[in-house]
Amino acid sequence: MRRSLVIAVAALASAAGHAHAQGSAVMTHSSCAVALGAAGVARPCDDGSAVLFNPAAVATQRSAIGVGWTGVTTSGSFTYDRTGEVIDRKEETSSVPFGFATYRVNDRLGVGLGVFNPYGLTVDWPLDFEGRYVSYKTKLQNIYIQPTVAYQATSWLSVGGGIDVVAANIEINQRLDLATTPLPAGQAPFPGATFGNVGVPSGTDFANAVLSGDGTGVGFHLGALAKVTENFSVGVRYLSPVKVDYDGTADFTQIPTNATLPTGVPLDAALAAQFAENGPLADQGIETNLTLPAQLVVGVAVRPIRTLQLLADYQWTGWSSFDAAPIDFQGNGPDQTLVLDYQNANTWRLGAELMATPALALRGGFIYNTAAEKRYSVSPLLPEAERNYITAGAGYRFDNGLGIDVGYQHIDQSARRGRVRGRSPGMTLEQLQALNVGVYEVDAHVLGVTLSYRFGRR
Repeated sequence: MRRSLVIAVAALASAAGHAHAQGSAVMTHSSCAVALGAAGVARPCDDGSAVLFNPAAVATQRSAIGVGWTGVTTSGSFTYDRTGEVIDRKEETSSVPFGFATYRVNDRLGVGLGVFNPYGLTVDWPLDFEGRYVSYKTKLQNIYIQPTVAYQATSWLSVGGGIDVVAANIEINQRLDLATTPLPAGQAPFPGATFGNVGVPSGTDFANAVLSGDGTGVGFHLGALAKVTENFSVGVRYLSPVKVDYDGTADFTQIPTNATLPTGVPLDAALAAQFAENGPLADQGIETNLTLPAQLVVGVAVRPIRTLQLLADYQWTGWSSFDAAPIDFQGNGPDQTLVLDYQNANTWRLGAELMATPALALRGGFIYNTAAEKRYSVSPLLPEAERNYITAGAGYRFDNGLGIDVGYQHIDQSARRGRVRGRSPGMTLEQLQALNVGVYEVDAHVLGVTLSYRFGRR
């Protein structure tokens, strides 16, 4: 039971990492930015999203209010190496709302507020997929609240920054496999013996686990914007690491196996004590913490002709901070340290905006990012690999200051080998290699709509 409980809570902490990870974070919190391939640290969109994309621009842009919605539609599959069996994950759409407000206090000072949910999603796998022992349903939500202040220090340089308050929520649903569960002390014929060693077949579900948790963290966001010439600017922003402390519960429900032990004792009766009060699979609280990684973005904006804007960004994300997470059970579960083993990720973004008319902007872009998950970290929680994005969209600004922006991204993710079972600390390279038993494929589309209003003369 000890190993099963550890795997269950490992899934909670690992999924929390995936919630904020997916390699380089996908910047979908502005439909204008979605269309531009999320490039724009040197010239953020004027829908209020500068609060996120470069806080320094709040001191130079007109006051604005922007609210929007992004739908992220995903589907996927897993193909086993040995049998060729394909497990399909049904198509589903996750909603990601966001909102921004900025105000130019005077010619040099600006303030703003952003509320956005950059990593909300749901991932479902069918219950007959072996990956259910890691997770068959994952729900993730993270709300960022960022008050911002910006100041134009000189005619060509502005700086800005804000405090990020992060409210995180996660739910993991998974099954526990009896065959991989160690026999209770005193009943094992040899050290480390599992129920599989006494005849229980692999894939025998005996428990359903619902793991949920809430956490908060605080960080900061800094940006600078330099207008080198009238047609050339340079931008940089830094998002600090954020430590999130999660408090949650592990709720376990026994699943009947209808099997009998060799001694003639009904197996379910023998297991019932594990779910009783003070048992290792009794409902109990859990605690863990994760440090969300730092981001550093640099970019340029060039206007070769009056009606055309070209953008290029590079982003580094320090996912190596996802090295290990301590797991603390509030009941009789064993405390453990979870090995996450992530690596830093890089993202390159290109965007172009053509003003077809003074009111109509046509946009397009391209994104490439490397994977944050190492080769033995890929699992059903959220299979991740390097990706290419093709983006497009348009924006229209009415004379009264109202605007509407639409952005679309097609995400082409490379197929990648991965595992369907949990990874335990201390595994050898040979054991890790044996875990990767097939290939994950993912297809995804992003569609966003933003309504905004610019006001004031600044």
